[in-house]
Amino acid sequence: MTKLLLSYVQRDSIYIRHNSNTARYNKIQLPDTIMRFVPEYYSDSDTESDLDIASSVTSTEDIDKLPEFLFNKGLDKRFDDACTVAKNNEGQIFRFPLNRKVVNSNDHSNKDDNNINNINNINNINTTDSTCQYSPYNLENYYVSRFSDTREKRNNIVKMLIKQEEERINREEEERRRKIEEERLRQEEAKRKAREEAERLRQEELKRREEEKKRLEEQEKAKQEAIRKQEELRLQKEKEDALAASAIAKAKKEEELKREQEEQDKIIIKPKEIESLYLKYTQVIKNIESTVLEPMNQNKDLKKLCGMHRRKINPKFGQLTNSQSQLTRITKEINELVLQTKGNGLVYKWILNFISDAIISQAETEVSVKPNSSIQLAKLTLNLLILFDELNYYLLAKFYTSCPYLMGYSCSQDTEEGRTRLGWKRDEDNGKWENEVQYNERLSGISTLYSVITKLKLNSSYIGYNPSSTKHPLPISHSWIFLSRILDVPENQITETHYTIVGAWWDACAFEFLQAYGIQSRKLLKVVVNEWSSLGGKSSAGKVRLKLLGEEWMKGTVKCFPPLEN
Repeated sequence: MTKLLLSYVQRDSIYIRHNSNTARYNKIQLPDTIMRFVPEYYSDSDTESDLDIASSVTSTEDIDKLPEFLFNKGLDKRFDDACTVAKNNEGQIFRFPLNRKVVNSNDHSNKDDNNINNINNINNINTTDSTCQYSPYNLENYYVSRFSDTREKRNNIVKMLIKQEEERINREEEERRRKIEEERLRQEEAKRKAREEAERLRQEELKRREEEKKRLEEQEKAKQEAIRKQEELRLQKEKEDALAASAIAKAKKEEELKREQEEQDKIIIKPKEIESLYLKYTQVIKNIESTVLEPMNQNKDLKKLCGMHRRKINPKFGQLTNSQSQLTRITKEINELVLQTKGNGLVYKWILNFISDAIISQAETEVSVKPNSSIQLAKLTLNLLILFDELNYYLLAKFYTSCPYLMGYSCSQDTEEGRTRLGWKRDEDNGKWENEVQYNERLSGISTLYSVITKLKLNSSYIGYNPSSTKHPLPISHSWIFLSRILDVPENQITETHYTIVGAWWDACAFEFLQAYGIQSRKLLKVVVNEWSSLGGKSSAGKVRLKLLGEEWMKGTVKCFPPLEN
């Protein structure tokens, strides 16, 4: 808001300007009675240059504009009142009506508007009114009082503003110091926490190292204790063995001779008898074709039903993994699907024959490439043999006609009939026989699966197992029969296939075979490595591999397939 500044007083005139940013002054002529009070409004900011400018302002036109200027500033009424009083009562002592409020010079609490009203009423006083009483009042004191009061109020306001500003500055300073202190405390707290965390981590690391050191010491102590106990047990056992050796040597020798004689009686079979056994299984295959497959092909409804079950069962063989839980789940699913067909004898037989074909096919394709996968397939096959006794009839026929070597059968491969008997297959497109590599791989897969089934031991992991009544359908004795008979094959009939499938059997079953037959099994393996693999004088991949396996065994190493995971 623009303020009216009184810049200079000269004799009976004053010079005023609108604000401090303009050099224009207006000259106003005032009576002496008013001029006595004007110095109270002198501006502290005026300079001599301002006075010079004011002295040059003499235009009456500027004075004529004064009422408009005062009106715009809201000072016209106050100025008119002061001029009227000064003009009409110059040099007099004024008296105010007693029935009006008289303003004393010492009373600064009255408002300016009330004082102005009192002055304005002077012009309306009837001096001839005898009823009106007057009180002496000095005009100079009145204005001095008003101006002093105003200045005091302004000073108080300034002091109040200064005080408020100081308080604000103090508050801001206090807030700044508080924030600085809070930041300092926060940083100190963060540093303290960082130190505590570092110390905690250091202590944890020390504790971990101590625990690790203690654990290693305990392991080493336990290891040394185990070695000591093992050594004590070994020495004790050697001592006991030495004491008992003389007493049981005769009985042990008799037992070995008896067992050897039993095994010899069991495996001694003439070639013609083996051939008769082979022909028996080929007849089983023909019976299956005539009694199961042909009737099924003639009944479209049953064939459709079998096709539905086949499509449900067949993918299960490809879902086998190295997991015992997965194997159990698949076994249960196949069991449920097969049980659904038991109501119809022809469908039931057809499904069992299909499962036998699927097992052999899986051995030819998957096991031949990855022998370790034979464990899960062998366990599934053994479990199905336990659940369905009739499956043995179909599966053994498939095993022995697909790979006759497993039953000790062999013949010349120079003829079409000989190749057919030994399981050779023709290419479906051109009718040519498969090559020897393909043939050996297929039969190695079948031999591996067969051997793994013979080495498996029955336990509660098999569904339907009863320890008092369940018997192994293909026990480890079948591996003894296989190996002992194949060693009796005439030299002129032995081919690379014989060495290949014996090598596959060694990988799959040699470890368990040695555990089952002890000294007798070692004798038989020595014949394989030292004599049988050297027949003919010519070297081959199958012979070399058997010799390498024999060397590892002589050094105390016999590898076996890893068991399934839980």
